[in-house]
Amino acid sequence: MELSEATGLAGTFVTSLLFRIHSLPLGDRSEWAGRWWRDRGSRIPLRPALDEAERHLRQFASRRIDKSRDRQIFLDISAIADDEGQGRCPALADALCTIYEARPQTCRTVPLHYSRAPSTLENYLDRFTATPDYRCDSSLAAPAILDGNKVLDREIAEERAKAVALAKADRRWKERLIALMAGPAEAAAAGLPTYDAVLSSSDNGFATMLPMIVAWRVAAKEGLLSGETLQDICRKQAVLIRARIARSGGGEASKELLDMLALYERELSRGELEPN
Repeated sequence: MELSEATGLAGTFVTSLLFRIHSLPLGDRSEWAGRWWRDRGSRIPLRPALDEAERHLRQFASRRIDKSRDRQIFLDISAIADDEGQGRCPALADALCTIYEARPQTCRTVPLHYSRAPSTLENYLDRFTATPDYRCDSSLAAPAILDGNKVLDREIAEERAKAVALAKADRRWKERLIALMAGPAEAAAAGLPTYDAVLSSSDNGFATMLPMIVAWRVAAKEGLLSGETLQDICRKQAVLIRARIARSGGGEASKELLDMLALYERELSRGELEPN
């Protein structure tokens, strides 16, 4: 979900900050470019597909050129709700969404997720409907929601547009996080990894995740959140984390949760010490 959506759901989920790297070939003549195009299942030729992917990613992510490896790098920063290791959405109860009216854009645009470029939607939809247990109606009697690159379902099309607008509204927040990641000293002071550390982890097949408090602190310093809102968020997250600890039964998961709880409690203590 986008960062600002996590703020509204702070009392619902234990939330983490997620850093993901997307790599695109710089040109269309390499073997890698051909593999990239085939893997995406794009409905358009390779060169237009590359241009489309770049335009689409620029709406959500920062761009950097890596000529040494003939690639464009896009760093996407988002928020993710902790599923407590269950492998299912934590908002589900008896297979029903408990936050339906407040669900984030990442849910509202399923099965044509807004992170997917238009020419790849048909391939993505085919894979989605073929996934066991999703119970999708793909019969001829089902209403069509996609025609080639065009989203026919008006509600999904509108939600995809809203998601892009939300990503643009969050851009200042994301750009500040990325600026703090430029050097080791600034990154460490903010509790962030460096950009190069995120890139190295991605190249080794790992995503980077941190407690969301790191991003909320930066937002408060940038004036994107008030001090009162930050304190309220910390209280809500602390309550959820304590409940998780009580259910966890000890072990490594409890240690991680205790470390996370300490971050929120430290921020709460800092707020209590600040003069009114």
